[in-house]
Amino acid sequence: MRIGVIAGSSRPGALNPQIVDWVSTQLAERGLDSEVLHFGAYDLPILDEAIPGGAGMYENEHTKAWAAALRPFDAYIVVTPEYNHSVPGPLKNAIDFVGQEFAHKPVAFVCYGADKGVRAVEAWRLVFANFRAATVRGAASFSIFTDFRDGAFAPEEVSAQTFAPMLEDLVAWADGFAHVRAKLEEKVSA
Repeated sequence: MRIGVIAGSSRPGALNPQIVDWVSTQLAERGLDSEVLHFGAYDLPILDEAIPGGAGMYENEHTKAWAAALRPFDAYIVVTPEYNHSVPGPLKNAIDFVGQEFAHKPVAFVCYGADKGVRAVEAWRLVFANFRAATVRGAASFSIFTDFRDGAFAPEEVSAQTFAPMLEDLVAWADGFAHVRAKLEEKVSA
């Protein structure tokens, strides 16, 4: 099982890299195979595909590269900030390029913000449902007021303990969806 950790912010000075590192450490400590995906590494412009991403009919090389980077994973953790009571625009733009890569796979969220990022997660659930992805109910949520000290990520125990049950669901669902994808592939090749 491979978990793609999608870094949710490309903003200079963002808190996101600290949380992404923490998530990566949590996964490594549990012996899980993961890789961090930075959408900024793919030079994605404002969405420039003529056909919606869910169709998987990508025309541009940057889209094909981004899709190829996302495809090999069995599950995803999106580390998302909340911007203005919703999702961060650059990450939404990056996700809008693709779609099929998330089909029949689970997605979990690690979120943060003034109100722990929960409104961003609610918006993300709609986006990923459109791709036939399943989002686990629990999320690991962090406050920029209580889970950071002097600009450094230092989660309080009450916040950090939300990660384990979320991850447990993600891993269980990833296992189950592997069977679903196998059955669907079987059906297509028959």
